[in-house]
Amino acid sequence: MPESNELLRAARERVESPSCPNEPMTRQELAEAVNAQVYRVTEKVTAVDANHVGKWERGTIRWPAAHYRAALRAVLDVARDGELGFRRPACGNTDKVDRKTFLKTSLGAGAGVLVSRHLPAPCTDADGLAAAVSGPTAHYRRMEATVSSDRLAPAVDAQLSLATGVVNDSLRTSTGFGVLAEIAGLAAWLAADRGDTGTARKRYSEAAQHAERAHHPLLASYMTASLGHFAVDAGRPRQGVVLLERAASQLDKTAPDTARAWLASLHAVAYARCGDRRAALASLRAAEGFTSRVRGEPQWPWIFTFDGAKAARYRAEALGRLGDVRASRAAFDVAGPALTAPKPRAMAQVEQARVLVTAGLVGEGCQLATEALVIGHAYGSERIITRVRAFRAGLPIRTTEASGLDDALAAPYVRETW
Repeated sequence: MPESNELLRAARERVESPSCPNEPMTRQELAEAVNAQVYRVTEKVTAVDANHVGKWERGTIRWPAAHYRAALRAVLDVARDGELGFRRPACGNTDKVDRKTFLKTSLGAGAGVLVSRHLPAPCTDADGLAAAVSGPTAHYRRMEATVSSDRLAPAVDAQLSLATGVVNDSLRTSTGFGVLAEIAGLAAWLAADRGDTGTARKRYSEAAQHAERAHHPLLASYMTASLGHFAVDAGRPRQGVVLLERAASQLDKTAPDTARAWLASLHAVAYARCGDRRAALASLRAAEGFTSRVRGEPQWPWIFTFDGAKAARYRAEALGRLGDVRASRAAFDVAGPALTAPKPRAMAQVEQARVLVTAGLVGEGCQLATEALVIGHAYGSERIITRVRAFRAGLPIRTTEASGLDDALAAPYVRETW
């Protein structure tokens, strides 16, 4: 008779149930969380259930497949397999039962994907339902930088409404709340881009709450940090710093370098906006160190790699706010080649325009701001337009070099029919 795995059972029972407060996570809830984590990392659909978790806890399976062990470490917040009682068999092979289940699941998932391209199958279980509801989210997130927020927001808001109903009705699980968090976070970003700060704040707060109920430390940190960065952008950097520090405390020891590099970069901008030079420079050094170690594909909830070029954009903004014009311009030069999407490029151009004006290059700064304004109007980004207005407000009223920018800012009012 196999020896039971008490370490795994104890680790599960240390986690609070997402559906029953003050109660331990059930085997089925752990199974759902594992399936969701595997899907987030590999985009593969798996079919772990309570019975499968029971085999792990009873010791019937002592060495699950690598993707299951990785998911269990993430969900149960441990660093090593041994902390969950898993030991590699002496022969070096994984358990036959686990391999059989893995092959069955993988082949079934692959066949399902092929069939669904032609004739989608009905959702018959919670995992299938969650995957169907969350399916469009990654595509919408990839569109955001190049599609008008006015066009994309209605689709995302409709998806959020649908997901909220589905989760409340039949998917009050870690997986369900994780789905809701990601969609609400995207809805918040789009609301902020349209200038609807009230809705953006509400959606970001909801995303952070859903992420906590998903029992996913990385997702919770991501959403809390997004709320903090929103506060900084909205002109409340001190509140933003508080939220960013909370996000940092939510990261566990298994958090990838991408997460730490991104968070340190956000911290640098927030501290710079507060005028805290020492803290901002320390955060920039930390971000540089973490970025140098980033390897491989991004880990969900990130969908793009946070590399040196992306970090350089935040470094340029922070240094510009600190008045280090030369270093800021050098950082913009590094960031430039990676800024191929229109909206992120326009946001960076406005920050670069501020730095150019500080360097005495008012005409060049106004030209960059005008180019950014054109993008803002073309893509319905009130975020960009507001930044350009703030840039112009920082210049003297009678600035000859700003005449073209003034005309561009006034144009929408001239075209308006009264």
